[in-house]
Amino acid sequence: MSRKKKKSRQAIGNIAKSRHIEEYLILIHTQIAQSDYAGVIDTGQKLLGYLPKRSEEYAEILGYIGAAHSKQRNFPQAYDAFTEALSIQPEDAYLWFNRGVIDEFVNRLGQSVRDLERAVELLAFDPSDRLARDAEKALKQSMKDAQRAMKKRGRNFTLDQLIEQESLNLHGLELAKAQKWEEAEQAFRQVIALGDCYPQPWGNLGVCLLKQQRYDEAEAAWKRALAIDWHYSLARMNLKALERIRRGEDVPTGRLVELYEGDKVKKKLILDEEKPEK
Repeated sequence: MSRKKKKSRQAIGNIAKSRHIEEYLILIHTQIAQSDYAGVIDTGQKLLGYLPKRSEEYAEILGYIGAAHSKQRNFPQAYDAFTEALSIQPEDAYLWFNRGVIDEFVNRLGQSVRDLERAVELLAFDPSDRLARDAEKALKQSMKDAQRAMKKRGRNFTLDQLIEQESLNLHGLELAKAQKWEEAEQAFRQVIALGDCYPQPWGNLGVCLLKQQRYDEAEAAWKRALAIDWHYSLARMNLKALERIRRGEDVPTGRLVELYEGDKVKKKLILDEEKPEK
């Protein structure tokens, strides 16, 4: 193929690519206006295939995808989308606000405070700016939720420790879901070492030990969970099942697994669905 023909084909390809981008951009804004969140996610994923990675436009579409996932209550996917977008646009208040709002839904109470603080800082509070007002309000509520969690763990427990503990707990969950029981065990032990106030991390530790056939240690972990909260029914059920396992009975251990995620909060989801025009 001659160089001239090759350049001609490249030009045609670029025109077609630009046309697709324009069509998808029009469509995604229509879908946002119509609250078609499944459509936003689908169109957004297609658009990402045409846009340069690490570009401002790529981050903007990730923001729309994250907001759409949030509206569908797919919070882990929303968190990932906002996190990737922030790695490209770390000065974007819209992204910090939206991730800060959904942090609590993925059991990151401490991180929520940090994210919303950053959003408020970038917005430089303006009473006439709706996003700035929403960020201030969300930050106040987030701080209350985090302070309640820290108080549960002890008088001198800090926000940084809360962030560390929550991150370790989520890491332990991922390891456990991947059936990396020894590594998950160590993560949950670190969670407990930072603040031993809930029965569920002990319950999770017991599951990891059970999966390693360390039955005496699993029993001790579940008894510790019950010492913290006698009403923690899963630990009691697991102890009864452990008796059957020791007698050689066939007990599907997968049914014994409940991976505690973190502090539960009741919060209304208030997102900024479409990035404001500059």
